[in-house]
Amino acid sequence: MKYEDVIEGVPEYKEFMTVDELNESSRMLADKYPDLIEFFQVGRSTRREPIYALKVGEGMHKAILIGFPHPNEPIGSLTIEYLSKRLVEDETLREQLNFAWYFIKATDLDGARLNEGWFKGKYDNVRHMLNFYRTPGYKQIEWTFPVEYKTLKWDKPAPETRAIMNLIDKIKPDLVFTLHNSAFGGVYFYVSDPCHPLYPKLQGLAVSQGLPLHLGEPETPYMKKLVDAVFLLPPMEEIYDFYEKHSDKDPATILNHGASSQDYAKRVSNAFTIICEMPYIFDQKIVDTTPTSIMRRVALLKGIEISEEIFSLVKERYDRLENRLDSASPFYEVILEYLKRHKPMIDAKKHWAETDKSLERPATVSEVFDNLVIEKYYSLRMIGQFIRLLDESIKRSPSIKSELQIERSSLLEELKRLNSEVEKETRFEVIPIQKLVRVQVGTALYAVDFLLHTRV
Repeated sequence: MKYEDVIEGVPEYKEFMTVDELNESSRMLADKYPDLIEFFQVGRSTRREPIYALKVGEGMHKAILIGFPHPNEPIGSLTIEYLSKRLVEDETLREQLNFAWYFIKATDLDGARLNEGWFKGKYDNVRHMLNFYRTPGYKQIEWTFPVEYKTLKWDKPAPETRAIMNLIDKIKPDLVFTLHNSAFGGVYFYVSDPCHPLYPKLQGLAVSQGLPLHLGEPETPYMKKLVDAVFLLPPMEEIYDFYEKHSDKDPATILNHGASSQDYAKRVSNAFTIICEMPYIFDQKIVDTTPTSIMRRVALLKGIEISEEIFSLVKERYDRLENRLDSASPFYEVILEYLKRHKPMIDAKKHWAETDKSLERPATVSEVFDNLVIEKYYSLRMIGQFIRLLDESIKRSPSIKSELQIERSSLLEELKRLNSEVEKETRFEVIPIQKLVRVQVGTALYAVDFLLHTRV
């Protein structure tokens, strides 16, 4: 069977599904195919909601696909929605792949519920930011796996992380595919190990859907590029060492979280891990590698300045309003953690940008765009979450409602102003969800095919 037929079979999704819709769809599929599907609870969330998984197939090898590893990343849930149905309905595909598939559609389901306000309807930057939530690092499913390295000792996995750990311990997977996605830029991939035959196939997936590869800055300075838009996933030791080199602070206090699923799965079963980062919107500038008159070092430092300006804006509001904010709100802990960790992280990045000799070259159009425009776009998320904190604080304390509403209106105008600056610098296009799911489905199929021919 040609994998292209499976990839092209992805339906024309128009919107993302809520957690309840995903769970109900899984139940219905399991009821329809009781002999082919196992629908079971793999754990409970922080708020004690059941986390469900699907098992499809009885192949010799095992794969885990993890949806909503971060709560603002819904694309992967639809990837699982389609792929689980396709595998059940296509006996030839199941037998050809010879894998048992374990799917978790919604892992950080508590956080996913806090994002559902933008899952339906037409994409809009401001609407997205005003309905955005991302769990603070020390509670993130993807970043609370146990680790011990130098001064960093993390043994506080989130309940959702514990559920994944138990599944990994039980089945000892050959493949772990955490279904992340970015928001603005191009398509790019992470792999746990060099896999040369996969590179052109991964790159070709994006091209086949008319999507740009991400040729701007790597997500973080310590990412090692293998080929265009494919990076080696760094183990926690390398992340720690970066902060140790570029900061005078204890890296453990800067990070304040554990290791990733890659680190854990590698220890348990030497699993191959792959990630496919998909944006909701893109601009063709992200693939323009024409050199500019701006040095890359200068572009990076300008991007850091943008990040510092947003940080200062949020910090000033927090310092002034601290005693009137709802400390029980999930958005409160997001803001507090941001204010504690962002400055030492950005200071380390600045030290790297000022000292790394490889940055003394002209920046490409894509790198300048990434540093000056996409950096500002991502910074808007924190303003949006601060506005949501104000909304919850208003509900908690009606006596200061008018005062906080003034602050909210002011901050909303700031959000709109900064977004206008972003939109003036770009002609972004909203990507059809179908194309995004096709690329992730293809990534899963090609990763399995790679393993079948090389490792398992």
